[in-house]
Amino acid sequence: MIPNKRFTDKLERHELEALAAFDKGARYLMLEWHRRARKTTLLVNLLIRECCRNPQSKYLYIAPTQVWARNVVWDDPTMIWSAMPTQDEIKWKSNDQKMLLSFENGSMLKICGSDVPDAVRGVDASGVGFDEWALHKPVIWTQVLRPIIAGKSIEGASHARWAMFLYTPKGINHATQMFNIAACVESDVQLPTKGKAAHFKPEWFASRLTANESGIIARAELDKMLAEVADGTLTQAEYDQEMQCRRVTEEERTLITSAILDRLTTAFHLRERIPQLSYRIVAIDPAFGGDVCAIKGIENNEIKFEKNVHYTLTPEVVGEAKIVAKQLGTKNFIVDCIGNGKGVADGLAVDIAGYNVQYFESAGKSTGDIFANLKAEAVYWVAQKIRKCEVWPIKSAEVRRQLIALSRYKIQPSSGKMIMRPNDEVKKDIGCSPDQGLCYVYGIWGLRSVAQAEEVKRSLEGRHEALSAYNNNVLMRGMAK
Repeated sequence: MIPNKRFTDKLERHELEALAAFDKGARYLMLEWHRRARKTTLLVNLLIRECCRNPQSKYLYIAPTQVWARNVVWDDPTMIWSAMPTQDEIKWKSNDQKMLLSFENGSMLKICGSDVPDAVRGVDASGVGFDEWALHKPVIWTQVLRPIIAGKSIEGASHARWAMFLYTPKGINHATQMFNIAACVESDVQLPTKGKAAHFKPEWFASRLTANESGIIARAELDKMLAEVADGTLTQAEYDQEMQCRRVTEEERTLITSAILDRLTTAFHLRERIPQLSYRIVAIDPAFGGDVCAIKGIENNEIKFEKNVHYTLTPEVVGEAKIVAKQLGTKNFIVDCIGNGKGVADGLAVDIAGYNVQYFESAGKSTGDIFANLKAEAVYWVAQKIRKCEVWPIKSAEVRRQLIALSRYKIQPSSGKMIMRPNDEVKKDIGCSPDQGLCYVYGIWGLRSVAQAEEVKRSLEGRHEALSAYNNNVLMRGMAK
């Protein structure tokens, strides 16, 4: 059976609506569905079905990037390989390097990414499916594949050339604009929530599905996510976007809000989450060139000392930082190394006092796949600490103001990764560079490495003590004999 029984036995109402619209001749299908609503599964099975139905045809599955396509569809055993027909039904071959499936009737299915749009230019596709359409560059459709889909269908094909666009919203962009046009809606109030729209443009189909209406994700699980919103580990905007398909505006994409910061003052019952051992660090945002040079001494996720100076010479900044370190009683530093900041880090690193200096490279590579750079990862991580009340209340009104402004983020269309707004944009909003807020972020982020180093040190000391005790016991037993 093509598609196979595993797929057809689990079809939900919204999937049946989309397939019915396709089989009735819809050429352009817009599916704005929540996470885990089987968007990709539907597309993969439809593409395979069309390959088997239509000899000498070519179909494309297109993810935002080539790596994404391989990870999500090609290498996942529950995706394309679970959807393929048996060799008894129709013979086929696969090319792992090219991510290409060739069927005995002459049809082909190509799995690819749109990160290099020209790589698919000129492909004579009978049908294309865009997964996570909100994250693609629109030109892959408007300039590359739309002219191909406009072409005459291959003789004997069961369907005119077609395109399917699948996504969960990522703000207001080309994807949501196309959906509104396809569904003939002029405002969000008119958007469907249970599946197909009330009206469509000719040859189009539009379906929008929220988790509240689909029933795919258990109500108990959604309630758990809402509880995470309440305790600050998940933002309302994140829940609304991923589960309820709300088109979250850029202004709502803020990791740290005034309400979350206020909660630090009242959530006394969460104080046990703050480390009891003493970890200290001095964070520095040198900010040469007219902005404030921020220096903060932080102990156990609490600002203990801070200085905001206007020095323009590296030795002056190094000198002030050493004073704060002496007041705090630490040799640990973290320094933002953008611009001339590396000079401050170097100055501390070579000091005869033997300081431990972390070089923070904002534009450096993050340790996670969802962040565009290290700065985005650090801001997100610190925001999580704040949401979980794992830091002490922040008394400085200016630091609070800057944290809110600097924690507003964007999603890169080409990669789907989170990136914080540039400091220049933040500066336009708040009238100054967010140096004090960033300095706080660096300090909390840097304490993690300090804590890890201390734990390793204590572990080694414990092993040394245990070894010494063991050797002494052996020696005493030897002497007793």
